[in-house]
This record gives sequence, structure tokens and C-alpha cells, in this order.
Amino acid sequence: MKDTLLTEKDIEALESYAEGYFYKILQHIRDFIDTGLKEKRFTQKEAEHDLEIALWVSYACNNIDEYEYYYTAVRWLADVEDLAEGCGVWYYRYSSALMYCGRLTEALVYVEKGVLEDPDYPWSWLQLAKLRSHFGDSEGALSANKTGLALVPGDYEFLRQEQELIRGCSLEELLNHYIYEEDDRDLSEGYLDGSLKLDAISGVVCDQKNLAAIKDALQAENWIPDVPYCSFRFPYGEQMVIGVFEMNEAAVSKVSLNWIRETLANLPTVEEIQKESESQASGIPADALVLDQVVFYRNQSIALFFDHSAASILKMPDSPICS
Repeated sequence: MKDTLLTEKDIEALESYAEGYFYKILQHIRDFIDTGLKEKRFTQKEAEHDLEIALWVSYACNNIDEYEYYYTAVRWLADVEDLAEGCGVWYYRYSSALMYCGRLTEALVYVEKGVLEDPDYPWSWLQLAKLRSHFGDSEGALSANKTGLALVPGDYEFLRQEQELIRGCSLEELLNHYIYEEDDRDLSEGYLDGSLKLDAISGVVCDQKNLAAIKDALQAENWIPDVPYCSFRFPYGEQMVIGVFEMNEAAVSKVSLNWIRETLANLPTVEEIQKESESQASGIPADALVLDQVVFYRNQSIALFFDHSAASILKMPDSPICS
């Protein structure tokens, strides 16, 4: 492994946050980089090409378990791929982050390579079993799970996953668990709120049929997916409006088609209400506000944003231009 910019004191601090203080890990690294840049001890590029830093960033991001953080983990880990030879942790975390970003083929490729690079790292085998199963290799999935279990005999995750693989559970079902048996039982029995976990899982597998139906209902054009969100343009009245789904394509594909249709049908009413509200707040005439962008959120809500440029055209001068 390349020498890291992190000091022993920094690593000790990060290790002290490892059991659940994931945002503190990210804050510590952010502060470390900011200070180092100000003191000119290294450049941003050097900080982003540090395997140890990338592994800590990805550890925190993957454990926060939200799409935007998985997307961040992918970026940091990709920047140090050339340093990751033989590092099973890197392959496991990169594959996991890619998976939660909906990039399943790449996730499989990297974890397959990971078990070759570092066959003694058990969690890559756990990940490999999931992805082989998703792509239809049931025998290979069970074999990977068995190999990983041999490295950590009696481990709850491997034992539970073995039974689910035998039952033919989907990738989403395989992912809807916690690491520890007690927490996992509480989740399955409804004692823990699993909504955030389900939000993350919704971004893994894309329902191509429903995604196509949503695009068709929106009459979406210029569709740009997963950077990190999905943007497009759609016709509204006599204009084209920018649309943004604050999620990746896989998560968009889980949105209710009926909700999309209802939202489009109700958009003129919502627009008028929002125009009046914004007009009162800003003093800009409502007829000078032109709908410019609609943002669609995971919780089936929307936000409307207006272009104010017409206000300068409609505004009358305070005094005659000529006398």
C-alpha cells in the first residue's frame, strides 16, 4: 500500500469513530484535507489519490447507507484503483457502492476480481454470492457463500444468506438485512424502521418496463441518468420544462406510474398556487413567473422552480423614458 498522508494520530481518531460515528469520520477527513491544503502540505489531487483516505471515506459512506453517499464512495474509490492491487477491502467496498448505484454488471466484475486478488477476505465472497445469484448463477452463488463461510465459521450473515439463496430470494431481499442477528430480527419483525434501508435498496435493480412507462408518461426528452440524479426535459403547455428525479434510474423505476400521471394532471393547479405564494413573497407579479424546473423526490413530493427573467420585461419604469 502506498504511504498515506494520514498521520498515526489521524488514523487513531478515525478508528475511534468506526463503531457508528460515520459522519464524524467524514468530517475528520474533510478537516484534515482542508488544513493540509491551507498549509500546502499536499494538493487536492494527492489527497484524492491516497488509498487509506479513500478506504476511510468509503467505509463511512457505505455505512451511512444512502444513495448519495454510495455515489461519493464510488468516486473516491475509482480514483485509487491503480493502488488497490491485492486489497480485498477496496474491491468489496467498490463493488458494494457500485451495486447501490445500480451498476450491477460492474459490481460483479470487480468483486469477481476481488476474490482472486484477496481470497482470504470473507466479505467479498458474501457480496459475490449475492451478485452471482442475481445474474442467475445459483450454483456459483452457493459456492461463493460456502467459501466465505469457511473463512468465518458460524457467521450469521453467511448462514442466513445460504438459506435465502436456496429459496431463490431476489437481490433486494438478500440486501434487506442488518449485519447483527438481533438487529436483523428486529427489522424483520417491524421493531426497527426499515424505510431508509428500503430507499437505498430501491436504487439497486432497475425495473426497465416501469422506467420506460414513466418516461413515456412524461414524454421525457434528453434523458441524462445517474449524475448523480436523472434529468430530462418534458413538454408543459407550449414550453419545455426541466425535470429532475433526485434519485438514480433504478429508484426512478420504482416510482408509482399512477403518481406520475396524477402529478402531471395536477401540475397546473400546483403551479398557480406556487406562483401566488412566490409572488407575494418576492413582490414579482405572478404573470412574470415562468415555470422552469420540476424536481421529483423519493417521498412522492415535488418542488417547482420559476424563471424570473420576464419580470424585468414586464416591470414599468418609475419615470417616463422621454418627456
